[in-house]
Amino acid sequence: MMATLEWVTLTVCCVALLLRVPDAVKGRNRTVFGILLLATLCSLLAVSEVYAAIDGSLGGRHVTSLILRYLVFATVLLVGLRITRGLDAASGYRLIAGATGRWALAFCCLAVLATFLLMDTTGASAGLQVRSDGGGGNAALAPYYTAAGRTYPAFVSLILVSPLLAAVGSRQPRLVRAGALLVLLGALFAILSLPVSLVPAAWAGGLRFVNYAAVLGYVVGLAVLWFSGLISNPSGNAKATLRRKAY
Repeated sequence: MMATLEWVTLTVCCVALLLRVPDAVKGRNRTVFGILLLATLCSLLAVSEVYAAIDGSLGGRHVTSLILRYLVFATVLLVGLRITRGLDAASGYRLIAGATGRWALAFCCLAVLATFLLMDTTGASAGLQVRSDGGGGNAALAPYYTAAGRTYPAFVSLILVSPLLAAVGSRQPRLVRAGALLVLLGALFAILSLPVSLVPAAWAGGLRFVNYAAVLGYVVGLAVLWFSGLISNPSGNAKATLRRKAY
């Protein structure tokens, strides 16, 4: 099931990315194109076969996992800035872009790096899950490495909950509200992924499901919001609405 979910997530990201190419070529909303590009790269690296091939070329020490964590941070940062700006959530934007957000990002980057360096990555499974031989020190460190990688996405997602809830309950067109609801679900799953990262190793499948649900919620939600903007303003010449402004 997880292998199917990996490929489904990658396919959805690729389709959403390709749909945004015309707008990106015309110079419209390139930030969202960048978000989808990063999300596609993250989804690609999360596919077990691709992960193994790339990590093998990098020495087989799971540096790929570290790269993936930082790509996720970059993706979430752009999502947070774009959503808060598009929904006129000034306080949320300041939290993400300001000193609080910068310190949160720096702390999470250092925490991920520190736990990665402390772990013995030799023989670990894809994504640095606990080793099949019992894991030794990794059995204790792996959950904290995972949690460190989930903390910044959870931080940004928590900030997005309030403006997204307001958008869902607003009088915006149905597609806008549907897109906001999907992004909200993605944010809630991203928040949930933090406590779930500390569950026993036997529940690793549940953690991966939560992670993929978060990605799909964000990506599909952004695609729906873009489509709603395309319908409302296909030529780009009319007065900008919230939909076009944000997506």
